[in-house]
Amino acid sequence: MASVSSTIELITREEALARPAAGSTCSQDLAKGPWAFDAPAGAAAWAPSYGPGASMADTAPASTPRQGQIPEEYRLASDEELDARIRAAKEKLGEKLVILGHFYQRDEVVKYADFVGDSFQLARAAKEKPEAEIIVFCGVHFMAETAAMLSGPGQAVILPNLAAGCSMADMADADSVQACWDQLAGLFGTEPDADGRIPVMPVTYMNCSAALKAFVGRNGGIVCTSS
Repeated sequence: MASVSSTIELITREEALARPAAGSTCSQDLAKGPWAFDAPAGAAAWAPSYGPGASMADTAPASTPRQGQIPEEYRLASDEELDARIRAAKEKLGEKLVILGHFYQRDEVVKYADFVGDSFQLARAAKEKPEAEIIVFCGVHFMAETAAMLSGPGQAVILPNLAAGCSMADMADADSVQACWDQLAGLFGTEPDADGRIPVMPVTYMNCSAALKAFVGRNGGIVCTSS
């Protein structure tokens, strides 16, 4: 394992662009165009989806927010026009805006990011920008929630696609975990023993909802990260 880096780096956009591209066997082609996910054939045929880039077109839970239709002026705009508009908006907003791009985002999104990293690193990076009034998190729902937890009262966290979800985060919903917790409490109790050890301690991975993080906190547990 000596050849594997044990450090997950938070890098700026400039650093990311300066690094040489590594060989890859992954294709950047999407199964469907980005707008196809915003224009279902009809309400009856519509099913929640994580959108472009989802693993094998995962079907999202019914509770997944549905992204509103993107205005036609953006859907019909060329890549060049969209690029010009994004850069103009960034120039006008200046320090009021910070864009966070997760490692998993595609190149055409990352190139606009002020920081590139994993979810928790990006949330902490936003905290280092107290002057930013707008935090755009190019990632999934739980990532934007984490950034919102760490943001200041005068900051707004924006998730570009409300339906951008994580199948791992959906593996444990708050209601199911609460039901499991109630059963465990019935079996093992909730009071610490003579040595101060609690019967059960909840641990959750960072890839979970804010509701689940709150549950773990209320019950004396911890949230862990990949790093």
